[in-house]
Amino acid sequence: MRSNGVPNFPDPAGGVPPKVTAQELGVSNSRLQVAQGACQHLLPATGGSLTASSLQQCYLAGVCPQALVQQALGAGREFAQCMRSHGVPDWPDPTLDTEGRPLFNINVPRPPPPQISTAGDECTRLDPAGSLLAYG
Repeated sequence: MRSNGVPNFPDPAGGVPPKVTAQELGVSNSRLQVAQGACQHLLPATGGSLTASSLQQCYLAGVCPQALVQQALGAGREFAQCMRSHGVPDWPDPTLDTEGRPLFNINVPRPPPPQISTAGDECTRLDPAGSLLAYG
């Protein structure tokens, strides 16, 4: 980040890049975005498999590698289709939040209704390591 125009970018804590704003770093939003794009391939989640941990890194860093976003959206769509085909017709597809990260906007009452529990039991195999239901 520093060599790409963000000289005040702090070191990562615990291997996770910090979530900081352009204003906090003393650069323009466009400068920060360019640097993030140039450095995205260096994020630990890049090229990795979709896991709750890899999505957590995206959310903490404030930027997700495009490959991971596409994996998450694809897996989320499969999961949503499974839920709908197993009796939960209004189960939503995943979307992107304002920062381009996968968003699984799921509001399930506690305890979940029987049809959601039954469908969830059937569709859990499509949710890699609990990654989809961890964020929403």
